[in-house]
Amino acid sequence: MYSFDIKREVEVEVPHVKNVGGKTIESKEKQMREVVNRIVLLKPTKAEVEDAEFFYSQKFNELLNSGFLSRAMLNKKMSDNGGLASKDEEKYIEKLLKDNMESSNIISFFGGAKDLDSEQAQQLEDAKLQLAVSQKQLTEIESAMNAQYNHTADVKAEHKLYEFFIFNFSHYEEIVDDKKQLVPLFKGDDYDERRDFFLVLSEDEEDLDGDSELLKHKAIFERSFDKLIKAVNVWYRGFGKDQESIDGFIKALEEGEKDPELAAEVEKIKSQAEAEDTEEVEEETEADAEDTE
Repeated sequence: MYSFDIKREVEVEVPHVKNVGGKTIESKEKQMREVVNRIVLLKPTKAEVEDAEFFYSQKFNELLNSGFLSRAMLNKKMSDNGGLASKDEEKYIEKLLKDNMESSNIISFFGGAKDLDSEQAQQLEDAKLQLAVSQKQLTEIESAMNAQYNHTADVKAEHKLYEFFIFNFSHYEEIVDDKKQLVPLFKGDDYDERRDFFLVLSEDEEDLDGDSELLKHKAIFERSFDKLIKAVNVWYRGFGKDQESIDGFIKALEEGEKDPELAAEVEKIKSQAEAEDTEEVEEETEADAEDTE
């Protein structure tokens, strides 16, 4: 489904020949060399996606039983308490969105014009100021809401879902007997064992007791994990389905980290997808509740 290269440095022994007093002495010396590993994220089958989504449902229910609120429950609680999801807040957000749209229209209309009278020029300046203020306030509200939702059962279960895909389908290429082989990045027979291995790889190097195999896995893991998270996120949300489309969206994400405007646009797309996913989960939860009744 998706692959990319990572580079790491390894210590190797190389033959070394020197002449001492007319005698040739052969020895070996250690040198650092750059090694390239291909990271491969395999595409899950439909049956495996169903297994992953069943796993998500299990984790979601476990979190609810542990006392975590769902996103729908948190919205209801905030609405009752006059918080970010209250009716007054919704009206305020609607006003900000309206201001944002009106300002954008004015800027679009007058922005390219060369001969503006004083009134039109003032309108343009006012629109620019209003746009900046409304965008800042909308960003602050969105950040506050996301911070609240980070502690919901939905978001925590979603993190487990991404872990499920990464732990089960991430591999790296290794040459064995002059042949390329795919090696699982996370060792283990099931999710729990692979997650335990992930926790081991997350330890500091000095805590791995010089285990060369673990240190190799750790080096590959550290150079690939962030991009694996992005790739799974992009694929599962439907922003990319193959090497080209996934890579294109990840590059947009990485460029967005440097470009505030693009970053805001990427976050907007992600937020819309999260809202759609949440609505689907809420509908399923409500349907389950009705069936139980």
